[in-house]
Amino acid sequence: MKKFFTLAAVACMAMSVNAQEIWKAADFDLGTATLEKLTEGIYGAGTADAPDVTVPGELMTSVIKVNTASVSMTALSTPNGDKTINAGSDAWQLKGTVDGNDALIVDGCTPQFAKYLMGQGNPELAHWEFDEETDNGTSHRVYGTYWEPGNDMPAKGSYWKFDTNAGGTLKVAIYGNKNTNPTYIVDASTKQPLAPASVDVAIFYQNTGFAYEGNADEGTAKYLNVGKMADDYVLQHTNGVTQKRPVLGYISFPVEAGKTYFLFNPKSQIGLYGFEFTAGSTGINDVTVNAGLDKNAPIYNLAGQRVGKDAKGILIQNGRKFIK
Repeated sequence: MKKFFTLAAVACMAMSVNAQEIWKAADFDLGTATLEKLTEGIYGAGTADAPDVTVPGELMTSVIKVNTASVSMTALSTPNGDKTINAGSDAWQLKGTVDGNDALIVDGCTPQFAKYLMGQGNPELAHWEFDEETDNGTSHRVYGTYWEPGNDMPAKGSYWKFDTNAGGTLKVAIYGNKNTNPTYIVDASTKQPLAPASVDVAIFYQNTGFAYEGNADEGTAKYLNVGKMADDYVLQHTNGVTQKRPVLGYISFPVEAGKTYFLFNPKSQIGLYGFEFTAGSTGINDVTVNAGLDKNAPIYNLAGQRVGKDAKGILIQNGRKFIK
């Protein structure tokens, strides 16, 4: 029997028959987070316009490390120097509730996540802090240089790093606070974000509420905004929708064995609910076009190239993905 799914349902559901590896922040023991000292790119003086590179500084950062069979994840949270952290857990917050509108507990969406980890600090290339005397007393100043494509990876801040020892699809569940800034998945070997067309996005806007219409085979997750990553990498522009609200949902992208990928927002923090890795798969299986659609509509492959009716594999027609 054939199963029919709208594109929204496809993006929300996990339909691969391959084995999946899942890690959830809600199950993580924050007591295992460790403290490390950062000195590279950290300075203890300067001006608002530039660091004084002759005055080295240091910051304490908290490091989280987790492993599944195919993915090793390392996460950093680096508070500013005027904030004291005595343990790794001091630099993180485990946020969200099962009954709140910041939980990914939605019928038809998998994996389901209740809580997310949020770190501190922007992912900056260089960071400098100094005290300045003003008419109102001493003020602590904090400045940094933001990451841009082509730069080395951030020296500090809040970011998520994934090392993969197998090829497949990595599906990360994120919470984005300031969503007018870009969200990058960066290939560390090229120092460039992955092409927007290769990244699938399925997000909710906070405070819209969650609901499901239809049934598990022929339904859509209400308020789910589905599409490819926007060309400017701003999640709120998915499918041309603009909502100046925090977003939460899923970002899926292909990964290669033996490579490293970074996930971060250069000017804010990205919270992580968890991730799902599916080896050797796009994460979509057993999907076909619904009856009654235009059978003569153009057909495209996953690279966006128009193909003929004899093409095989995972294809797109009438805005829906199917396997032939």
